[in-house]
Amino acid sequence: MPITEICIFSLLPSTTVSSLLAPSSPHQSLLTTLRSQPGCQSLRWGVGTMDPLKLFWFIEWDTLTSHQTFQSTPTYSTFTTTALSLTNPSSNPPIQIRHYPLPTSIPSLLTQSSSSPSPKKPILEYFSIKTTTPPSNLSKTLTTLTDALKTHESDGTPIPATHAFAIDEGFEQECLALICWRDKIQHGEFLKTDVFRECAGSMQQLAAGPPVVDHVDLQEWE
Repeated sequence: MPITEICIFSLLPSTTVSSLLAPSSPHQSLLTTLRSQPGCQSLRWGVGTMDPLKLFWFIEWDTLTSHQTFQSTPTYSTFTTTALSLTNPSSNPPIQIRHYPLPTSIPSLLTQSSSSPSPKKPILEYFSIKTTTPPSNLSKTLTTLTDALKTHESDGTPIPATHAFAIDEGFEQECLALICWRDKIQHGEFLKTDVFRECAGSMQQLAAGPPVVDHVDLQEWE
């Protein structure tokens, strides 16, 4: 079963997008290593717009086993050391890692977004929320939300979205939703709808705490 691994780095204060993009940078070396692993189907990355010191990796593996195999290789220790060198040592954790069986892969989401009448780099919303109730309750609310996104635009163009619960031990109550917005205006208009207000109220009642939300400025998305 395909699995999406999402890594969120808390970067050193001196980090810039330019330094992450530099061909000889440790970051680019890490991406090259990842893409060369058997079972790594795609990798997209970007930084937060609300928190530019958050680096997001979206990695598609053909199976969870492929990722675990990479973790057992002799080079993985060096890979981890290099990854940690990018992070702020005072952050806890310096890198957050989760795995999700997303029904729609990141590349598919982005492809759907770029097929709109005016294709351009989408704004990828990252929305993570933990629930104390059975996961099915929150899943029902998020399904209502994603269904509304499909019909929000008057021209019938759906707003791509997907969600799933983490499969990592101890984090099974944590749900992730990803939404590809055309621009901030489209996002703002959806926030005014009745269905969003109803779903937001429902999620507030089901949540174990405040959600983690950011918009990702994708540096590789096509």
